[in-house]
Amino acid sequence: MADVLSPRIVLIGSPDDAARELRRIGVSDGGVRAMAPKAQTVVLKVSGASVPAAHILKQQMLTIGGDAAVARGVLTHEVDSTDVLLIGTLAQLASLVQKLSYQQFGLPELGERIAATLAAIAPRPRLALRARQHTLDLGKKVHVMGILNVTPDSFSDGGEFLQPSAALEHALEMAENGADIIDIGGQSSRPGSQPIPVEEELRRTVPIIERIHAEWRGPISVDTSRAKVAEEALKAGASIVNDITAFTAEPAAAQVTARFEAACVLMHMQGAPATMQDDPSYEDLMGQIALFLSSAISAAAAAGIGEDQIVVDPGIGFGKTTAHNLAILRHLPELKVLGKPILVGPSRKGFIGRVLDLQVDDRLEGTLAAAAYAVAQGARILRVHDVKSVVRAVRLVEACMSSPA
Repeated sequence: MADVLSPRIVLIGSPDDAARELRRIGVSDGGVRAMAPKAQTVVLKVSGASVPAAHILKQQMLTIGGDAAVARGVLTHEVDSTDVLLIGTLAQLASLVQKLSYQQFGLPELGERIAATLAAIAPRPRLALRARQHTLDLGKKVHVMGILNVTPDSFSDGGEFLQPSAALEHALEMAENGADIIDIGGQSSRPGSQPIPVEEELRRTVPIIERIHAEWRGPISVDTSRAKVAEEALKAGASIVNDITAFTAEPAAAQVTARFEAACVLMHMQGAPATMQDDPSYEDLMGQIALFLSSAISAAAAAGIGEDQIVVDPGIGFGKTTAHNLAILRHLPELKVLGKPILVGPSRKGFIGRVLDLQVDDRLEGTLAAAAYAVAQGARILRVHDVKSVVRAVRLVEACMSSPA
């Protein structure tokens, strides 16, 4: 009886996956090096290309075996510009970079940005975060940021840790349970919240930062948008400024962060906490988030913050509907092009409650699912309340992702 030949799908998520499959069937080392980059297709979106540039991109992609999608009005010159989808393997896109270096219409510069993008989406990019005296190897493992709200009105744990002794005990417990970073906030940013006086935010945060810093040598983050609070928190021992406005509320906070050689988290938010959930809408959700964060990165660098001191956060729950939040998690890999570690904060958020019909104190399983999915999609820092459970879930996800079998 003749053998029956049957196909099966092989999932190739990276050149490493391709190399393993190639070696498994006996391909030579030279063949592996040549073919592994051809086994992963990538789609890159270029916005606002001129018609001549779009024509060249289309032609060049076709000559190397890839393709490029443009608006139908390009061929008939019915449009002045178009977005372009470049569709090709890693090898083809690398070849495109070389071909664009000889062109006009801004294409050599586009080629440089494509090269930087390909480097950013590598399977194991080097992501060392420098935060004052700390260096966090985010490429080696996902880091967990434990939330410590010293507020009376935060949506999940408001009022639980107002007393310094209770706050210190909880911080040390999170550290014992595996938290890599402790994030301290004195101003609630729940939907509908109103700003408090800066003096009150200082009173809530600075003393507990001093006490935690005296007891624990790990990195402490301050969740604030105010330059004065950031400065006093850094003096007290913090090493990261986590700003939900990405330094747009008070640009001086970026200069303070740079002066102390601290790291920062730049988050996307549509609107302000008081009104952000009134009716959030986007024409291009991920495109608008990426554009905002790219601009925020440039502003932070201009203020003197190092390229290895910046983390980006798409802002789950901040000016987003349930559908937006789920889409962000699904499309999270698109933010890798920014070349920065990605932080995701899904912990006990409203979208989990709406999907599962659960109150805030019953969202652990939903949080774990969202956190695990975020890691699989490329998140390198998770900001959460339930540190012990999330750490365990994350370590298992990492084991699944790194298994060579």
